[in-house]
Amino acid sequence: MKIKVVFFLINIQLTFATKAFYILFSNQVTNNSKWPHQLCQNNGVGPQGNECVDATQYENGVFIASPQNVTQDVIKKVKTDVKNSKVVAYFDFGELPLAYNAKECPFCKSHIMGDRAGRNCSTTYQCGPSPFLTKLQTIFPNKYAVHDITHGLPGVMLESYPGLAKNIWHSKNTPLLANFLSEWILDNGFDGIYLDGYVQPSRVNFNQCTLKEEGCQSFMKANHTYDIDGDGVADSSDEIYGSYFAWAPTFVAMLREKIGSDKIILANSAGSISDSSLSGITIEMEACNGDDGSKRCANALNAQKIVTNAIDKKKALSVLWLTHSNTIPATEQCKILHKLQAEYPWVQAGTDFFDGSHITC
Repeated sequence: MKIKVVFFLINIQLTFATKAFYILFSNQVTNNSKWPHQLCQNNGVGPQGNECVDATQYENGVFIASPQNVTQDVIKKVKTDVKNSKVVAYFDFGELPLAYNAKECPFCKSHIMGDRAGRNCSTTYQCGPSPFLTKLQTIFPNKYAVHDITHGLPGVMLESYPGLAKNIWHSKNTPLLANFLSEWILDNGFDGIYLDGYVQPSRVNFNQCTLKEEGCQSFMKANHTYDIDGDGVADSSDEIYGSYFAWAPTFVAMLREKIGSDKIILANSAGSISDSSLSGITIEMEACNGDDGSKRCANALNAQKIVTNAIDKKKALSVLWLTHSNTIPATEQCKILHKLQAEYPWVQAGTDFFDGSHITC
């Protein structure tokens, strides 16, 4: 949920909500003498170090955790100290933290959460080497990431988010990443995975732009050609759409098959997606705003629960992220959430801690 930052810290202490937390880093647990009662940005260091919450309020809830250096021991400590909590691994569905390469990926810095101004390794979280990054960068060939080949091969990767390389699902990277991630989840004791950016279809845009780049929302800029799968051949907009919608849900299905029906798979979908491989979806509360907002969110949550329960009787779990009180006042967000949770008790109240605009109900 890497979006524009608005800095608000608001705490409205109500008791009705089972809660989820985004995003936990290992040093906030292992190098924190005040854990679990004080969980702070960047573990209390830097300009956002005074942004803190009490982690014990997430009993029975879910922590989204960076896989950077989260080990079995870290997960065990979280689940011991915060009763009945779950820990799921973060994964960006559309970008990858690949290694620096002067020719192909000059912007890559191997930072899982990217390098956005005001939310990066110097302000918000700890970076550096990790077994997860080492393994990912070892098994994933650079050519499988999207390349701009307008000026010849091998081309240059695309920076679709600061510091991260654009990834489109295709027949080669899908089984590779499904195998890697499922093994990592199971070997390290995660309770599942969080897919940031597996969004409702209407939000996917691979149209070839015809306007100047400033007005183009797709990564496919005017008069550029792209290779998404490393075969050295330019892929058209239609071919990219076809590849994504063929292989994105296949990736999720392969993950589900490998990790089992008892594990959690969440998609930060920003709306309806109704994928039976998922445990549920996460939506930011501004999507629930307006006259029909609650109805839109209710439709997305209820439909996802039906398809989740239809296969293997998986346990449904979804999250509404409480954030951006400049869009919806905090009291109004909590009121909407209370209403939805009363009808849909499998929905958790999400603290979007990473963006510094979080609300807790």
